[in-house]
Parts: sequence; structure tokens; C-alpha cells
Amino acid sequence: MLKIHTRHVIYISAGVLILSILYALKNTSYFVRASGFILSVLLFCLFDYFFGLGFKKHHYLIFILISVAGILLSPLYFLFSVYDKILHLTTPMLICILIFYLTNRLKTKFSIKLAITFFVIVGSLAIFEVGEYSLDKIFNWQIQGVYIRDYSGIEKLNIIMDKNDDTMIDLILGTISSLFFVIAKTGIFHYKKHVLKEKR
Repeated sequence: MLKIHTRHVIYISAGVLILSILYALKNTSYFVRASGFILSVLLFCLFDYFFGLGFKKHHYLIFILISVAGILLSPLYFLFSVYDKILHLTTPMLICILIFYLTNRLKTKFSIKLAITFFVIVGSLAIFEVGEYSLDKIFNWQIQGVYIRDYSGIEKLNIIMDKNDDTMIDLILGTISSLFFVIAKTGIFHYKKHVLKEKR
């Protein structure tokens, strides 16, 4: 089995190689998305390594899935208006798995671990939306709101959901997703604690 340092060197080397190939292809849009994807995975690896978080293989797969859906497949935002909402409903639940893995190490009640996980996710969602608002105001990147591409004549983006509605719905979906994780985790916890204990 490869040492952690060796594996990280391989990841970095593979990333540099992929970036070089993409640069050679000179597909600017895809190059930016691929670069963002590789950078996010690399930062996750480095964060795990330097802080000794001890994420497992399935945690890496979860993070890669989140990055693929949110970064590599970002053009789908402008092709399918519902894609953005699907991500805002599913991604927080996946991130809850990562956060709970960390909070579960705390020597405190199970309910407190779940509460910390829930509020970290909801707080992160709020910060994310503030970031979107700031980038829109400064650079006019059209991140807030739901847009769809119009290919009739000149290609342009048509807004189909107001920016404020988009932000509020994203926060609501993220909160519902996080609550679902809390409820599911609570159910599993009590099932293991009582039902399985009685069967022994």
C-alpha cells in the first residue's frame, strides 16, 4: 500500500498532467471547469493531510461527486433550470456526511453532534449565498438567479427565476436536506441502540 505522501505526489502529478493536456486542447470553458475541479479535490486532499482529519475512501468519493456535479457539469445550470435546485437539495446532505464524520469524534451527546453538523451546514449555505451576492455585485457574474441559454439568434442568458427567490429557495432546500440527514441519522442511531440491542 502506498504511503500517504506518495499518494499525494501521484495526485498532484496527475493533476498537472491533466491540466497540461487541457491547456493543449485550449478549450477555455472546459479548461476553467476542469482546473476548478482538480484544484478543489487537491485542496480537499491537502486539508485532510495537514489537519490529520483521516477521511476514508468513501468520503473522497463523496467530495469528488460533489465537485463533478457542481463544477465539471456546471453547464447544466443553463440547460436545465431544475438542475440548480437538485444540487441544492442533495449536496448539503452529502456534506453533512463529511461534517458528521468529524463531529462524531467529539466527546459529547449524539444530539449535540447532530446539532453542530446541522448548524455548520446551514451557516455554510448562508455564507455561500452571501458570496454569490458579493460576486454578482462586484463582477456581475450572474450567479444569483436561475438562467437558461437562448440560442435563437444571438446566444444570451434569460433569467427565469428572480435573484431573491433563487437565494431563498436555495437556503430552504439546503435546510430541508440537512434536516433530512438529522432525522435519518437519529432514526438509525435509535434503531441500533434499542432494536439491535434487544435482539442480542
